Amino acid sequence: MLKNMQCLRRRALKVLRIPLSTATKGNVENVHETKLTSEAASKDNRDVQYTDEEKEKILKIINNSNIDDLLSYDISKVRANKLISWLRHNGALKDLNDILNVEGFGAKSVIKFYHSLLNEKDAEMRKSKYSLKLAKSFITPKMDIIQRLNIKSCVAVRVGINHLAWARLELPPVGAETPSVLTHWQQHNVVEKKLHLSDLVQRCLYANHLIPTGDCYILENPPSVQASNKPSNVEQKNVNIQKAQIIAMMGLALALRTQTNWGDVRSDDSKIPSPFTNVFYMRRFLPARLFNYLVGTERVSSEKTVINMMRTYYNVDQYHRDGNDFLTIRNNVQFSPELREMFSLASPSNRDLLSQALLLNLTFVRLILFEDKQSIATVTGLSRKVG
Repeated sequence: MLKNMQCLRRRALKVLRIPLSTATKGNVENVHETKLTSEAASKDNRDVQYTDEEKEKILKIINNSNIDDLLSYDISKVRANKLISWLRHNGALKDLNDILNVEGFGAKSVIKFYHSLLNEKDAEMRKSKYSLKLAKSFITPKMDIIQRLNIKSCVAVRVGINHLAWARLELPPVGAETPSVLTHWQQHNVVEKKLHLSDLVQRCLYANHLIPTGDCYILENPPSVQASNKPSNVEQKNVNIQKAQIIAMMGLALALRTQTNWGDVRSDDSKIPSPFTNVFYMRRFLPARLFNYLVGTERVSSEKTVINMMRTYYNVDQYHRDGNDFLTIRNNVQFSPELREMFSLASPSNRDLLSQALLLNLTFVRLILFEDKQSIATVTGLSRKVG
């Protein structure tokens, strides 16, 4: 056993080009003190040297980055998590070689990582790819690209404890710089108290009858565990169970709606059933992050956000003059006079429910259907412009 350990140790020292005389028995700190400018660390056996400016840039990026920022560079998720954890416990890096004290970092991986930090163009491309990769995890299940390109309308359903709210959008043609059109916008009370399962089914079926048709339907993922001051409270448990039941019933009812392959018909003029799913569940808090009505982990009223949207469509030129170049007409919503009046006459609580349904739909449209890079960067924390 001792002989095998000595053999492995000799091989490791040989790879790192560390003289045996400097690697004393039982002292592994010399391995971490190996300079990144060693010949073994470079593929072409030339020294890797950094100027003072490059060193300062590398240290500044590492010491001021979060996990999402680091993952946009050439580093694995495991190493990035270990680096962030090490920085929290030991403080900022003061020297380039300090990173070798972090578990999992070797000379070759560090040089590769540092190279990506210094190449801004490559970093911007990786950020763009990383953002689009994250976008695929925004909804469950994942959407096929063919289905995404063929969706002309979508309906978002916001499920509460005893209510439903939905918003239907007609999307602009691909490439057209025109706004989406809000065609349906409604709030409906499902229950007022704890109902028997059979009564709840009847209420959900009636609500399903009211919801307009669309190419796809979006719901928000229910919380796996809902916070409560009294977790063992029977009344609180009943509320959580009933909300989960409503979500399950509405998801099933919407999924059972007729799906078509967008114009494909049989010889007898009957429509061909679509192989794609039409119900998608979006990650929680994405609308709140995108439209900035999230305080900590609590959502605040979204009414003001929607009121500003109603003004935006008629003041787009002014928004561009104010420097909001990322704001395109295609990302906006056109509200009909009837829906504007309905919203203004609704109670404050109902206006908030209607707003959440609309913003859920817009989040789906911008992140998934339009793949808007500015929106993706906002919700992923990569708020800087991407390539």
